[in-house]
Amino acid sequence: MTTNAAYVVDFDGTVTTKDLSSELAAFFGGTEFMEIENRYRNREIPIKIWLQSIAKSLPRDMDILLAKALQWTEIRPGFDSFLDHAIEQDSQVFIASDGFGFYIEPILEEYNLLHKVDYIYRNDTFVDGHGKLQVVTPHAHSVCTVCGNCKAAHVLDLKEKGIPVIYIGDGSNDRFGASWSDYICPRDQLEKICKENDFNYSPWFDFYDIIKVESPSLQDRSAISFCSPRGSGIKV
Repeated sequence: MTTNAAYVVDFDGTVTTKDLSSELAAFFGGTEFMEIENRYRNREIPIKIWLQSIAKSLPRDMDILLAKALQWTEIRPGFDSFLDHAIEQDSQVFIASDGFGFYIEPILEEYNLLHKVDYIYRNDTFVDGHGKLQVVTPHAHSVCTVCGNCKAAHVLDLKEKGIPVIYIGDGSNDRFGASWSDYICPRDQLEKICKENDFNYSPWFDFYDIIKVESPSLQDRSAISFCSPRGSGIKV
């Protein structure tokens, strides 16, 4: 067993108790949100298209969007203690988010947590020079169209450096990064997926539970992973 596994952590619905991207989409999107959401849930469109489609219904004002996100934010219990624990055991913490992303740093700064996170992989949402709200996905796979942020690639980057990874998440899109990880701490939809696929995991209620999880050893997950981040992406 090693003592310096890295953590790759989803943000919306994991660090926060609510999925803030979905909250913004539902609040401002109206009936258009429901149509787009149903298409996404039925896997007719990927998250990148969901983000870009929903963005058309949001206000072209980042101050309004950020104010709403901050208003609705509740950090899941134990996150601050978890970050302290990671620092104490010399483990890096990477946040990987496939939501709108713009609110992550301001939220962590608001709660005095930003300096405890090693790096944030997120999408960029901004108002362009023509007054249009744009969503850019700088961490997407070059070919695969499923995810806006290739979390599996971030996991694999660490493992190729000899660092085992514990993945923490809640959603179905987290399955890609989780399937490459050496151990998984899932909630909600991700927990169901882990159970269905007989992955090694520990369900959790808050981040105090994750502090108790021992560091895993490196494992070759290529045969059971859901995607190929160094290849063509999602496996058919």
